[in-house]
Amino acid sequence: MMVRIVDSIDAMTADWTRLPHGLLEKISNRITNEIEDVTWVTYAISSKPPATIEPQ
Repeated sequence: MMVRIVDSIDAMTADWTRLPHGLLEKISNRITNEIEDVTWVTYAISSKPPATIEPQ
């Protein structure tokens, strides 16, 4: 599963949000413990240009 959390002013472009490692660990643990068949979580850290906030 991929998690993407972004900051955006205009909803056209977005920069990835820098989160503390402890929070990322909590997010990952909760997802893998509570959603059956999800065994790993990745955090997307790429900035997104206009009209591409959604994963491709």
